[in-house]
Amino acid sequence: MASFWLKISGTVQISRALISLLLLSLLLAACQAPAATSAASAKTEIVRPVKVAVVAAGAAGRVLNYSGVVRPRIESALGFRVSGKIVERTVNVGDRVEVGQVIARLDDTDLKLAENAARAAVAGARTRRDVASDNVDRAKALLPKAIIAQATYDTRRNELDAAAAVLDSAEAQLRQAANAVEYATLKADSAGIVTAVTAEPGQVVSAGQSVITLAHAGEMEIAVAVPEREAGYLEIGQPAQITLWAGPRASIEGRIREIAGQADTASRTYSVRIAVSAPPRTMRLGMTASVTIRVDEQTAPMVVPLTAVTESDGSPVVFVADPATKMVRKTPVIVGAVVENGVRIAEGLHGGELVVTAGVQFLRDGMRVRLPDEQRSARSGNS
Repeated sequence: MASFWLKISGTVQISRALISLLLLSLLLAACQAPAATSAASAKTEIVRPVKVAVVAAGAAGRVLNYSGVVRPRIESALGFRVSGKIVERTVNVGDRVEVGQVIARLDDTDLKLAENAARAAVAGARTRRDVASDNVDRAKALLPKAIIAQATYDTRRNELDAAAAVLDSAEAQLRQAANAVEYATLKADSAGIVTAVTAEPGQVVSAGQSVITLAHAGEMEIAVAVPEREAGYLEIGQPAQITLWAGPRASIEGRIREIAGQADTASRTYSVRIAVSAPPRTMRLGMTASVTIRVDEQTAPMVVPLTAVTESDGSPVVFVADPATKMVRKTPVIVGAVVENGVRIAEGLHGGELVVTAGVQFLRDGMRVRLPDEQRSARSGNS
């Protein structure tokens, strides 16, 4: 019996030794796992193949393109100079009018009554002036004979002056009433084209209220809206090339006549007017036109492909590849305008640098890359 228990205890001690040895081996393996993983990751560091482009200086001049609309140089809203009810309108939108042509008429009944009242007032004032003049003439004959006193003569003289002043006032009111009757007929003061109608017969309008909008015949212009970042390049008198979308496709010469002094509050653009020196016969108001303006810059900016620019922390950046270290460097830049062959970089790059143009969203600062020359060498070696 004693030998039986000795065998069991020996077996238990051997089992405990085996378990301790197993735990120790697992602990050592766990300690060595991170080191092995880091070593393996170091051996398998990702080297991304990239496409690059050489940073080149763009042309010193820029070409600005805008869409514009043909507008008249002068466009005015015409209205009556007196209040009243419109009884007739003789023109519609698109009609051509000549100087002095009747556009609309008001009901002039009350105006003529006012004219008649003013004319009667003039007649009464003239009669009083004539009576006062006769009294002065009689007093002038009696004064040397001492039949009347000097004070009486002076009084009659003052009455004549007052009557003459009343007559002048009445005549002025008559002329004003007569003008009001004429103002009841709205006439065109310039030749042009009716572009809008804002009042209809039967409508009561106030003095100065617009009835039609008239585009004056003569010089036509192109109205364009210029962004504020480009408005500083424009000057009065600067030449521009104009092309009508409706044809002909030939370029038309023009010059900047006016630049708005304040930006539009809604669009933040500046209104620019371009005068057309010799408009073709096919140019009509409201047509759409393309305007090209060439401007010069003091320094030639750097130009890179649009795909080379990405965003980091809310700011534009590019990745510059170093041929010596085969690593990329994240470089903040200031982006300018978009041009035909890429985007302008105002600051941040120098001519001759290599920028990554594909896959920039997968790169990070200091990452190793494989340049196109290395990729070609690797393919030729494998073949």
